[in-house]
Amino acid sequence: MHILYIDDSGGAGTVEERYFVLGGVAVFERGLYHVIEQVDRCVSDLGFDDPHNVELHGSPMYAGRGFWRRVRDRGARENMIQRALAILRNRASIRLFSVAVDKEAASPRDPVELAFEEICNRFNLFLARIYNRRGEMQKGLIVMDKSSHERPLQMLARNFRISGGRWGHFRNLAEVPLFVDSAASRMVQLADLVAWSTFRKYELSDGRFFDPLIPLFDADGGVLHGLYHHRDMSESCFCPACYSRRRARPVRGE
Repeated sequence: MHILYIDDSGGAGTVEERYFVLGGVAVFERGLYHVIEQVDRCVSDLGFDDPHNVELHGSPMYAGRGFWRRVRDRGARENMIQRALAILRNRASIRLFSVAVDKEAASPRDPVELAFEEICNRFNLFLARIYNRRGEMQKGLIVMDKSSHERPLQMLARNFRISGGRWGHFRNLAEVPLFVDSAASRMVQLADLVAWSTFRKYELSDGRFFDPLIPLFDADGGVLHGLYHHRDMSESCFCPACYSRRRARPVRGE
């Protein structure tokens, strides 16, 4: 079984931020122990008294809020984020998924529901490709951070399973999403860092944390299927997601 851990970044209902992002880390079940062990070791190396109580959370780490006030130097905090993200680059079996939704372009649709449907579809297609290429019948499970989105997303996933989404039934997903406390899940914490890095790329044009992750997004035929940018299609975009699709299917006039 492949497990996709998801977290969000950006306020779905705020006018101050243009984007809402869901980011995810997919890993095969047998690789979970080794990834979590590496994250624990990374946190222990940061030198805190009780590393098991340290939660990796992109926004507070970068801004120095809450627990992270004790690390006064921003450069040191940024280095900690980069060290945690480097764990993803060291595991060949990991695939990343992110959906960046321009909330104005998505209106009147709920950006959370749109992003969730997109990321479920892309994970489902990833699992289908494994079956078609290797003949491996692998199911998928989605694990998310507990939030105000929990109940509506569970109902949405249930509807996908019964009635199907825009792309049909997500037959490779074994169950509705499971929701956990991010403080207890290193994998959800990594998903948070992916979502936060993606948000900074699209919201602030800051690719320092995101750009090294690009090779890890699920891809096939030169197209980054694991990365999706929902935008106003009348505007040109040369982000990695849009550029990979334009290169594969050139658009007249662009």
